[in-house]
Amino acid sequence: MSAAVAPPAVAWPDQPLHDVSAAPAAAFVAIVSAIPAGARFSVNDIRSGLDAASVPLRHRPGLFRRACRAGLIEPVHLAQGGVTAPYRVPSTGPSAHRAHVQVYRRLPDPGRAP
Repeated sequence: MSAAVAPPAVAWPDQPLHDVSAAPAAAFVAIVSAIPAGARFSVNDIRSGLDAASVPLRHRPGLFRRACRAGLIEPVHLAQGGVTAPYRVPSTGPSAHRAHVQVYRRLPDPGRAP
């Protein structure tokens, strides 16, 4: 039996979202921290966990931005023929209406070797 590993302490940038409480942010960090470093993912992959943790839909974009600024994740970009563009995939959300979502790469925890 393996011991449970606590998610890393993430130092959020000093630009707080005014309406995001600590609980949704902590749930988001725990969900994203469970993704192996180097793995690519989108909200499609973690939506069920965010839903189960009751992370409000309106907070999710800001949580992704904060996680990028904190060095927990980074957006993936594709380059071809000298052109770079964000890597997006079709949303699988129930109200997607042909929307696309950003793909991110999970970065190694700060202070931990990759």
